[in-house]
Amino acid sequence: MSSHLALLHFILYFVCSLPSTRGRQVEDTSDQHQITWGRPNSNMAYFADTTLVNITAVVGQQTRLPCRVHNLDKRDVSWIRQRDLHILTVGILTYTSDDRFQVYHPENSDEWHLEINPVTFRDSGIYECQVSTSPKIFLPVRLSVEAVQQAKIQGPKEIYIQNGSTIKLTCIVSTHSENSGTVIWYRDTTELDYDSPRGGVSVEIEKTPSKTTSKLFLTRAVKGDSGNYTCAPEFAEAAFVLVHVVNGPSGLPISGEESAAVHTAGCSTVRSEVQVLVIVLLVLMLSQTTR
Repeated sequence: MSSHLALLHFILYFVCSLPSTRGRQVEDTSDQHQITWGRPNSNMAYFADTTLVNITAVVGQQTRLPCRVHNLDKRDVSWIRQRDLHILTVGILTYTSDDRFQVYHPENSDEWHLEINPVTFRDSGIYECQVSTSPKIFLPVRLSVEAVQQAKIQGPKEIYIQNGSTIKLTCIVSTHSENSGTVIWYRDTTELDYDSPRGGVSVEIEKTPSKTTSKLFLTRAVKGDSGNYTCAPEFAEAAFVLVHVVNGPSGLPISGEESAAVHTAGCSTVRSEVQVLVIVLLVLMLSQTTR
């Protein structure tokens, strides 16, 4: 009986001392994102970057998932979509009917980037750049897709500026992974020229990691400055505002420094002027009847 107990203790000790299979599988799964073979100055293929790459794209735009392979020799580079294990490309050939996918590979370069144009929300997920070595090596790239960036001009959609004052418009573009790019201002369909003979046209740009702010200034506003002003960022949807330049009291222009711009939305200013006119007419009518 004692010999059986000793044998049981030995078996339990042996089993407990074995490495945990479950733990090893989890560890291997996490390490798969960093697998590579070969080193510089060797004949084995290896990736220029062995870390999990995270790419953020904006829906409707073009994006490239990076993959650079050194010492490729005659081996093939393939792109696999992990969601359905679909082979997208092999070498420079595309193996999908979706023509949005293709390989960006300048001749004699180490670059084998996967280009998607345009990106959709469904494209989010992990893609693998694989090299046909033995054993096979691969580099996962995670793609996140965000909504279209949109510009916004502060204030109402329709404003009234007094003749002679300064038109000041502030456009804010919330940015994601990409910069908003160049911000262009238009009046109607004409791009504003900051060096035009009119003078007094300038813009200020402020950029932070989360937004880009473009401030447009037009000093000594005149009737000809009225129009539809559009803030058009390179990588975001445009925003617009309708500007009316109106005369001051008694139809006389007001100097820019003597009065602030009248930022009144809609037709509230016109409505108030009509009300004043009606009151004046009533007073005149009453004065005539009392004579």
